[in-house]
Amino acid sequence: MIKFSYSEKAEEIREEFKKWLLDHPPPKVEVDSSLTAFIEAGKKWQKALAQDKWVGLHWPVEYGGRGLSLVEEAVVQEELVRCGSPQLLGLFGLTMVGPVLIKHGTEQQKKRFLKKILLADEIWCQGFSEPGAGSDLAAVSTFAKKTKGGYLLSGQKVWTSFAQIADWCFVLCRTSKEEKKHKGLSYLLVNMKQQGIKVRPLKQITGDEEFNEVFFDEVFVPEENLVGKEGEGWKIAIATLMYERVILTFARMLQSEVALSKLLLSLSEDERERHLSLFSSLITELVAVRALAYSHLIKYAGGATPGPEGSLDKLFWSESFQKLCKTAVKVFGERCLNDEDIEAKEVLQRYLYSRGRTIAAGTSEIQRNIIAERILGLPRLKFAEKG
Repeated sequence: MIKFSYSEKAEEIREEFKKWLLDHPPPKVEVDSSLTAFIEAGKKWQKALAQDKWVGLHWPVEYGGRGLSLVEEAVVQEELVRCGSPQLLGLFGLTMVGPVLIKHGTEQQKKRFLKKILLADEIWCQGFSEPGAGSDLAAVSTFAKKTKGGYLLSGQKVWTSFAQIADWCFVLCRTSKEEKKHKGLSYLLVNMKQQGIKVRPLKQITGDEEFNEVFFDEVFVPEENLVGKEGEGWKIAIATLMYERVILTFARMLQSEVALSKLLLSLSEDERERHLSLFSSLITELVAVRALAYSHLIKYAGGATPGPEGSLDKLFWSESFQKLCKTAVKVFGERCLNDEDIEAKEVLQRYLYSRGRTIAAGTSEIQRNIIAERILGLPRLKFAEKG
């Protein structure tokens, strides 16, 4: 059984933030808002939070945070979701590249990037997946050729969220073709506003264009934008994914709970009673998923580094979220076909969005392999390729 309680400090932070929110209510962003409106509202809201240090709470004080733990960070996330906050535009920077730079970056890189990440002055995207390297991330072929003062980066990335609005991209690429695939990789910070970069949006089933293809054609990357050393890219990329599966997934878990609350509030008492067993199952599952995530956050607050247990959080959240969205469509039924029904429109949009959640950030199959091999200690399949 998982048992936990909030510390006195966490509750103090919660009450302080609640008072702050009374004077600084979040902006309202409609489901069908334009991308421009979404960007403008997201940047303005994150900047307001950052100016009073309500983002990056677990970052060290010297880099703009409060030096608190991930538990306090999670408490603030809870309150943001509870008050109907829109998604923070700089999530990739806050939850992935920021923590990676704090741990692996040079002082020059920290000084250059961290403050702008907090304030949403610069937006980041993730350059990992490629047409031939999705689940097998170590198979990336994008290559950075050494040149005077840096690298010339060439290749293609795909499924790159918000690349069309990003200022920077953290790219996993190959800097050596001689070594084994896991050892010839490096981690570069790439300015997205320079020549040689082409971004092509991909239309999703929802009608949105969040994902993109990104093409690099001999893009110059100065050597000071290499994180760690050449050949350490795999280690740093894995650290990035661990942070994603812990911090970012926790925020999404809370959004699942908000979606369930909205669903329940939109139904009559008779409708809720009719589907009581379905809702009971969903509530039980969501509470269990959140409790598991909190147990991991408490562990990290004690000094542990995020590890493969993040795959548990990602797997259970994504599959429970799909189940929730499918249930909502089932309950709403034919209402989802009525374009003038705002509630039903949101339910259908969320359902379509949910279909990709067991693929993005590592498929469910990959998560199960990680859990089997790295948590349960089961042997690898004989046909698994050795890297």
